[in-house]
Amino acid sequence: MPEQSVLNVDLADVWKERGRKQCIRTIAWGDEITVVKQTATYLEVTITFFRQKPDGSILPESITGYIEPTKASGITVADLVRPVPDNKVLKVNFVDVQQGDGTVIESPDGKIILIDGGDNQMFARYLAGRFRNTSLQHPKPIDCLVVTHGDADHFAGLSEILKSETNKVKRKQLFMQPQRIYHNGLVKRPSRMNNKAVPDSKLLGPTKTVSGKLYLTGLEENLLDVDDKEMNEPFKKWQQTLATYNSRSPVSFRRLQLGDTQAFEFFNRNDLQIDVLGPITTDVGGQPALRFLGEPPKGPRIGHDSLSERDEGFTGHSASHTINGHSIVLRLSYGGFSFLFSGDLNDEASRFLAREHNKGTLNLRSEVFKVPHHGSADFSGAFMQAVSPIVSVVSCGDESARKEYIHPRATLMGALGKWSRVPEPLIFATELVAFFATEGLCRLQDDKKAKKRGPFYGFSRTAYGLVKTRTDGHRLFVYTDSGNIQMKEAYAYQLDSSGVPQPAEVNRA
Repeated sequence: MPEQSVLNVDLADVWKERGRKQCIRTIAWGDEITVVKQTATYLEVTITFFRQKPDGSILPESITGYIEPTKASGITVADLVRPVPDNKVLKVNFVDVQQGDGTVIESPDGKIILIDGGDNQMFARYLAGRFRNTSLQHPKPIDCLVVTHGDADHFAGLSEILKSETNKVKRKQLFMQPQRIYHNGLVKRPSRMNNKAVPDSKLLGPTKTVSGKLYLTGLEENLLDVDDKEMNEPFKKWQQTLATYNSRSPVSFRRLQLGDTQAFEFFNRNDLQIDVLGPITTDVGGQPALRFLGEPPKGPRIGHDSLSERDEGFTGHSASHTINGHSIVLRLSYGGFSFLFSGDLNDEASRFLAREHNKGTLNLRSEVFKVPHHGSADFSGAFMQAVSPIVSVVSCGDESARKEYIHPRATLMGALGKWSRVPEPLIFATELVAFFATEGLCRLQDDKKAKKRGPFYGFSRTAYGLVKTRTDGHRLFVYTDSGNIQMKEAYAYQLDSSGVPQPAEVNRA
């Protein structure tokens, strides 16, 4: 009887024929496979991989192959897999969604948390490939969907998941059912009312001035209760998406803030835990409120003193910096390894968190760091020093001139290296780990557009920009794909006897 198992080594090549002939795919630690037969020298397994068809489409295909560890690897067949119920691997994948964020967390026992989702169909397309064969009657349960803040490049792509249900191509469909929606409580208002531009101080709801500082006092809890007139167009579409999911099965809404210890009880267990580190609220009239943030000093900012204890140079009231700065901040810890998810935190807000870390009231130190705001130059060196990451991931992709922000900034990348706790840190950018194949001269299919555009030199993306991490709390494995099915950029760390992560050899069968 075939047994569902998970791979128990960093990497393993699956061969079409015995004798390690014709590699089909390289699979990674924690990947699910079906074991058909086990002998002393090989495993016969069934896996799903994606094969490119003559028309350029890349389709999932189930195939049987063989894993045969070499003697030189020191890996035995008995080392290769463990039953799914005994899985110990936490998976965190950072997905290339161009200018935006999209992260998938999967616990060892199969709980799924999505953090953000970009503003296009890329996150939906990735999830449809990962969670296949869903339907309206059998949707994929999503335990929690976290929207770090209310910028469209972090949540508009989540509506594309619902839209995918009507796609004529079945492999592009994803039926899911979120059980929880977590957010920071801020909803963007329309930028124009009665043909007049709305000032920034009015774009995020009711405010109150206390001791000369402006605070947002109208934080929302249930996004379905927000009046249409109080939302801009992306929020209206998002609310409609949420209403559809809620009509199918009740969804729980929750506004997160520092110290919300109950939010992730459904996920936490033993040495696996998520802590909410932000946003930091202030009590105003007995109610939680968020301070209105200002514009940072004008750049370019080379060698700026972001370690200062004072908030110098931040002026006025900026709605965009406020909604970014009050992003949800989560710290996921599993054994001796931690991940920090920071949304679009900026310099001003990051200083708040760094101070709390230095006071000992919260712990930012993490081995894996989802870098704030796609690598923006608006960062705090004090915050990075507190995190002191070993692995940093920048989610970025300037896909058009209209949406070009020069992310990631050179100053930011330099600061990540400077404030790492190790001499050779890993710094990934999602758009840079994608692989593009040269196609040569191309033309658009639409004749009218083709005539206007003319022929152009084209590339096709054959490997998406995924940064994949795996850990069992004692070992951390990080890797990316490439255009070559056997080629991976892969690194490993192991805790030493003092609980300190040390570089380790990648185990490959």
